[in-house]
Amino acid sequence: MKIDMGMIGSSAAGCGPIAADAEAWGFDGVWASESVTDAFLQSQAALLTTERVSVGTAIAVAFARNPMSVAYLAWDLAAMSGGRFVLGLGSQIQAHVERRFSMEWSSPVDRMRDFLLALDAIFTSWRDGTRLDHRGRHYQHTLMTPVFTPHHHSHRIPTMIAAVGARMTELGGELCDGLLLHGMTTTAYLDQVTLPAVDRGLAASGRHRDALELYVPLFLVMGDTEAEIAESAARTREQIAFYASTPAYSAVLASVGYENLQPELRNLSREGRWAEMGDLIDERLFNEIALVGTPEQMPGLCGERFGGRIDRVSSYFGWPTEDPDRLRAIVAAFADPVPTTA
Repeated sequence: MKIDMGMIGSSAAGCGPIAADAEAWGFDGVWASESVTDAFLQSQAALLTTERVSVGTAIAVAFARNPMSVAYLAWDLAAMSGGRFVLGLGSQIQAHVERRFSMEWSSPVDRMRDFLLALDAIFTSWRDGTRLDHRGRHYQHTLMTPVFTPHHHSHRIPTMIAAVGARMTELGGELCDGLLLHGMTTTAYLDQVTLPAVDRGLAASGRHRDALELYVPLFLVMGDTEAEIAESAARTREQIAFYASTPAYSAVLASVGYENLQPELRNLSREGRWAEMGDLIDERLFNEIALVGTPEQMPGLCGERFGGRIDRVSSYFGWPTEDPDRLRAIVAAFADPVPTTA
């Protein structure tokens, strides 16, 4: 199992030092996240300070852009990094696409399929010198002249998409190199919904499971004392409640028998009663989603729950970094995790 470092909430200026530290500590990859700034700017900053780790966007909002603008960015980042860049795209939700980005919204799975096919057509045109002629339902790219063709390189650009529902997951299994799954998940949901959809997508493209990487930023509740764990657990409960209040995760809740919780949390969020929402995440639901223990226990806990299901993980809220040698040992343990019950 690979172990990555997420950079959610970091500025582009802050990503360089974070990525350099992650590489020094032995992490396999770092992920830029489009929260407070542009994910491509974060990626560039991370690539400039590293030499080994993969650097990807998890996510860049696809529907806030168009395939050509994304293709130019991804092409240059792949070139400057010697092929270490991973293009991770997400649809976001309708309210943000329309009201934050002022862009058009339509069926996200259909639009994402067209977006991915358009990207492939653009990359093929640049790589092989063939005529650009993508005519999709949502995107049409039919003009590429030599003056606007970027410098040639042979680096492949792995593409991943964020997915929760079965249809988007199946699309990723069919057309992508990987899936950016969400930490708001359960093993029941993975086994009942996610992994069967992955298999259907792979079958549609005639590929096997080893052709696809599955990544999840996990809710790892860590501490060396009961007080530290309690503090981390409270923050995690609030985050789980935030996600659980949205309809997109209702099926995840239903997978472990909490289908009636989402409307209750949604109503509290609409009333602005955010402080009360975390209290509704009881111990059983909390432990279906989060992993709890010391930092040293996390490789074994992740291996027990997600081994054979997930290929690479990160910690949603980061890692304790006061002792670099300690963190290096923990990171190294993910390569061959020892079960905590051993």
